[in-house]
Amino acid sequence: MVYFFWTNRRDAINTNNLQKEQFINHFAKAGSFTTKVGLCVNLRNLHWFDTADPDSFFPRCYRLAAQDERQAFIEDYRRTACTSLLKYIVEKNQNIQWNGISHSLQDVEGLTKKDIDPSKPLVPSQMITTALKVCQDYLESLEHSDIDKTQETPQTLTQEQWEEFINSYYLVAHEGAPIERNEHLVSSCKAMLQRLEKVSPQLGIDGTQNIWIIKPGAKSRGRGIRCEKRLDQILRLVDIDPTLIKESKWVVQKYIEQPFLVHGTKFDVRQWFLVTDWNPLTVWFYKKCYLRFSTQPYSLDTLDSSVHLCNNSIQKHLRPSQQRHCGIPAHNMWLDDQFKAFLAGQGKEALWETVVVPGMKTTVIHALQTTQDLMESRKNTFELYGADFMLDLSMHPWLIEINASPTMAPSTSVTAQLCSAVQEDTLRVVLDRRIDRSANTGDFQLIYRQPILLSLRRGQASVSYAQSLVGAPETQLTALDNGLRVASEDTGHATCTVGLWISAGSRYESEKNNGAGFFLEHMAFKGTKKHPQTALEQQVESMGAHLSAYTSREHTAYYMKTLSKDLPKAVELLSDVVQSCSLNEADIEQQRSVVLRELEEVEGNLQEVCLDLLHATAYQGTPLGQSVLGPSSSARNLSRQDLVDYINSHYKAPRMVLAAAGGVNHEELVRLAKSHFSGVSFEYEGDAVPVLSPCRFTGSEIRMRDDGLPLAHIAIAVEGASVSSPDIVPLMVANAIIGSYDLTYGGGKHLSSRLARLAVEDNLCHSFQAFHSAYSDTGLLGIHFVSDRHHIDDMMHWTQNAWMNLCTTVTDSDVARAQNALKASLIGQLNGTTPICDDIGRHILNYGRRIPLAEWNARIDAVTPRMVRDICSKYIYDKCPAVAAVGPIEQLPDYNRMRSAMYWLRF
Repeated sequence: MVYFFWTNRRDAINTNNLQKEQFINHFAKAGSFTTKVGLCVNLRNLHWFDTADPDSFFPRCYRLAAQDERQAFIEDYRRTACTSLLKYIVEKNQNIQWNGISHSLQDVEGLTKKDIDPSKPLVPSQMITTALKVCQDYLESLEHSDIDKTQETPQTLTQEQWEEFINSYYLVAHEGAPIERNEHLVSSCKAMLQRLEKVSPQLGIDGTQNIWIIKPGAKSRGRGIRCEKRLDQILRLVDIDPTLIKESKWVVQKYIEQPFLVHGTKFDVRQWFLVTDWNPLTVWFYKKCYLRFSTQPYSLDTLDSSVHLCNNSIQKHLRPSQQRHCGIPAHNMWLDDQFKAFLAGQGKEALWETVVVPGMKTTVIHALQTTQDLMESRKNTFELYGADFMLDLSMHPWLIEINASPTMAPSTSVTAQLCSAVQEDTLRVVLDRRIDRSANTGDFQLIYRQPILLSLRRGQASVSYAQSLVGAPETQLTALDNGLRVASEDTGHATCTVGLWISAGSRYESEKNNGAGFFLEHMAFKGTKKHPQTALEQQVESMGAHLSAYTSREHTAYYMKTLSKDLPKAVELLSDVVQSCSLNEADIEQQRSVVLRELEEVEGNLQEVCLDLLHATAYQGTPLGQSVLGPSSSARNLSRQDLVDYINSHYKAPRMVLAAAGGVNHEELVRLAKSHFSGVSFEYEGDAVPVLSPCRFTGSEIRMRDDGLPLAHIAIAVEGASVSSPDIVPLMVANAIIGSYDLTYGGGKHLSSRLARLAVEDNLCHSFQAFHSAYSDTGLLGIHFVSDRHHIDDMMHWTQNAWMNLCTTVTDSDVARAQNALKASLIGQLNGTTPICDDIGRHILNYGRRIPLAEWNARIDAVTPRMVRDICSKYIYDKCPAVAAVGPIEQLPDYNRMRSAMYWLRF
C-alpha cells in the first residue's frame, strides 16, 4: 500500500478511498481562499475572527457579476476618482508639467490661450468643489452623520452629473488637461486628504490614475488579467464574456499604483506557507522567499502586462527591456537575501524583519481564519501554498492572491535553489515531526496553532482530549549569550502577557534583609530612572495594559498584560522597571508605611497566617521558614543599600526568564530581549555565586490560641517531594483523591471525596484543601482546614485517616477519578494568557523547559494504585508531621497523639 501521495492536483486521487494512515498533500475545498472569488468574498468575514481590517492588507475587491457588488464597485470607482483628483491637485501644487514646461501654481492663472494646448480643454475648477463634497459626504456616512437624511434628500450627484465629472476627471488625470483653480482649494484638498487618510487605509496605494486590475476567476498563472483605468472599459470588458458573468467569476481589484520599486521596476514576493491541520488550524511559514520582476521599467503611461504583471509564466516569454536596470537579472528573479542587501544599501534593511515578514505572517493567518469553517479537515493531510505579496512605499505588504499547488519547477537558478529545499523541509514537518516533536523542520517556522478549545466552541468537528493536547501550541525557548532565557507560546490571541521571572525570593534572603524582595516589588511601580512614577503610569494606561508583580519564596515575577501590538513597548517598560528602578529615598520612606499596612492586613487573613506559621515551624532555623513579606522590623529598617545589594546579588541573567503567551511572535520576542536585556550581568562580585543551603524539615507544632475568633485554621503537613522529583505526580494524584470542600459546594453527601462526604454528614468543618507546596529541593504535603471549636478533634482524626487510606487502601476507582480531576484542574488553571505565561516562567526556572500538557497527561495516566500507596507510604506513613493552628484551638489534640495517628498498628 502507498502511504504517501504528493500530486499536482487534488482530483488526481480519490480521497474517499484512502485509508486514514495514508498521507496526501491536498485538502478539500481550498478554493475558498485560493481562488480570486473565494478570497474576495471570505476576507470580508474577518471581523468575526479578529479586530484587523482586511482593507489594511488586501486591496479592495468586487465580483462584477454580482449586481450589488457591481454597483458597489461603480460607487468606489467614482469616489476614488474624487480622491485621486484631490491628490492630483496637491501633487501638482508646486510643479505643473504642461508640454514639458514646468509652471508654479501662481503662473497658471497668468497663462494665455496660446500657452495651453488647444486639444486639451481647460476644465472648470468646479469639479474640485464637487470632489470635496463627495468626500465630505463619504466621511459623514462613516460617522453616521447622514442618519437624518431621507430618501427625498437629493443625492450629491445625479447619474448625468457623475458622467460629466468622470469625463472631466479623465481629461485632467489621464490626458493632462489644465484645470481652473482658486488658491484656497489646494489647502482644502490637503485637509480633506488628511481626514481621509485616518479612515482609508488604502489611500496611500491609490495614486491618481484610478487603475483597476480585472481578473477572470476561472484562469490561473496570470492568464486573462488586464489593467484598466476607465470605468466604461472595465464594465465593457466584463460584459463581453457571458459565461464568466453567469458563474460570477469576474473579479475587479484596486491596483497598487504606488508600489515599492527595485531599480525602477515592479516586483512581487512569492511566499510559501504550509497548513498541516485545519482543526486546530496549524500554519507553518517558510523563512525563505523570492522576488519576481516584470521585464519593463515601471510606468503608468502604459498598462501593458510586461510592466504590471510579475508572473513568471508571462514574463518568461518576454524579452527584458534595454531600459531596465542592469542590476535585475535576465531571469527576472531575486532571492530574499539579494533584496535584503538592496534594502541595506538604502538604509531600510531593518524593515524586512520588522514590517514585511510580520505583515505577511499576519495576513496569511487572517486569510486562513476566515475560511477555516469551509474547509474539510482530514488528518494525515497537508498542503503547501504560495502567497503573492506586493509592498507599498512604506514596505507594508499587500496580499494579491494565494495559490494552491504553486509551481515548484526549477525554472531559474533561484527556484532551482529554493524549490527543492521547500519540498525537503515540507517532508521534515509532515513526517519527521510526526514521530519526533523536536525534529528539525528546516526553514519552516510554526507561526500559528489554534487553541483547541476555541475550535470546540466554534462548533467544529469534535476532537478527543488527547487530540486537544497534541494541538496545544508549542513553547519555544531561546537562550541569549548572557544566559537569560526567552520562552513564548503563540496562541494567536489579540492580547498577550509578557513578564520576567527571576530565581529570587524570601528563601534567598537572610534574617537581616528578610522582606527585601517584597519591598522591591512595591518599589518597582514608583518610577524608574527613565520613567518617573507619573510617566510610567501614563505609559501603561495609554496602552490599556495591566502591570503587576508578585514575590514567593523562590520566585519573583514582573509581568504585563497588553494588546499584542504593544508587545515591544511592554518589554521596554519591563526592562526599565527591573533594571533601572529609581529607588529614591523619599519613595522608600513612603513605601515603608505601605508595607507595614499590608503586614497588618495580612494578620487578618488567618489562612495566610496559618500557612506562614506552618513554614516557620516545619523549616525552623532555615530560609524557607521566613515569611515572604518579612517581619515589621525589616520593613522599618531596610535601607536603599540593602535593596541595591539584593538586586546586584540576585538579578542575574542566568536566573531570569523572559516569558510571553498570547499573540506573540517568538523571533520578535528574542529580538526585543536582545535589545533590552543583553546588558543584564551574568557575573557575580568576586565569583560569589549564591548557593541555596539545604532546608531541613522538622516535625513540630506551633499554636496561636485565640478563643475570641469564631473559627480555627489548622494545617498539618509532612515533608513532600521537590518540584523536580518524579514522585510529584503520584502525590498530585493522591491530593486529588482527598480533594477539597467548602460549605458552598452543592454536592452534599454525594461528593466524590470521602473526606468531603464525612465533612458534610458530620458537620466537621467549613472547608478543607489538600495542598503540595513544592520547592527546588523539598516540599510541604499537607491539608489545611477551617473548623469551629467543637469539631477540631474529629476533623483532625478523619484528616489523618484519609492519609492512612492513601498509604493502604487506594482503589482503581479512586485513582481513575483523581486522574480525571487532576487533568481538568491542570487545563483549567491555564485559562488565559497570564496563567499560561506564569506557567512558562516557573517551568523554565524549575525544569529548564516547559513541560507540555501532553507529557503531564502521560505521567498522570502512568500512575497506578500501587504507585500511590508506595509513594504515600514513603512520604506520609509514620512520619513526623508539622502542625500550625490559629484561633479557638483548645480541642486540637496533643502533638504526640497526632504523631501516633501517622501509622496504623494493624498495617
